[in-house]
Amino acid sequence: MKMNYLQRNRPRSPIVKLSLVLLGLFAAGTILLFFLSGPVISLVSPLWRSETWVGTRVSGFLEIFRTKNSLISENARLSERLAALEIELAAKAPGLGENESVAALLGRRQEEGGVAASVLARPPQIPYDTFIIDAGSRDTVAAGERVFMSEGPLLGTIADAFASSAKVRLLSTSGEKTAAVLERHGIPVTLEGAGGGNFRVTVPRETEVSVGDRILSADIAGRLVAVVGDVAMEPTDSFKQVLAVSPANIFNIRFVLIRP
Repeated sequence: MKMNYLQRNRPRSPIVKLSLVLLGLFAAGTILLFFLSGPVISLVSPLWRSETWVGTRVSGFLEIFRTKNSLISENARLSERLAALEIELAAKAPGLGENESVAALLGRRQEEGGVAASVLARPPQIPYDTFIIDAGSRDTVAAGERVFMSEGPLLGTIADAFASSAKVRLLSTSGEKTAAVLERHGIPVTLEGAGGGNFRVTVPRETEVSVGDRILSADIAGRLVAVVGDVAMEPTDSFKQVLAVSPANIFNIRFVLIRP
């Protein structure tokens, strides 16, 4: 009977031992944690506070970074909008109503609308003072038609029209000459492209011209073409050298209008 008893309980003894060991460890851990909880918490608390402080600072830094990026984006958007409004304002010539009246007397209608197009490529992606737009002959665009900014100023002409795109040659192309009018006194001038959205104009030294003066197209519409950026003249010169610039940064133009 004794041998049978030992045989029946022997297989379970390892499980019992393991259970007792685990139970003992659990009890010891509980007691140890109970007695040492205060010292342990005191010891670890500075680390927790440091972690919290660091986390707060990092979160704050990231929030500042996100806010700064948001402000930069908003500032860029507002600057772009302001530039567009300034161009629109500059494009509204004081004598626009007079031009419209004259056009009506001559039986001419001021063009409205036009074919809108996006600029696919611009300098420095392609040669300076050249655009590639996403409207072509399928959209009734033809070589020789004029290209305007959506705000009004004249930019150039269609050099080549393809099926679904076209090449625009800007008036500021180096060596390109355009008949224009210095608005201040209605003096006819010749704009010579200097590249990069710049123009050169030569006028007699007695001609009154100042930085900011507008230069308009010579046609009856009187579209804004350029703005005087600098005036240079030596005491012995008979002429003034005028540097004019496109009313908008040609590297940032995204949309244009094409009209006959």
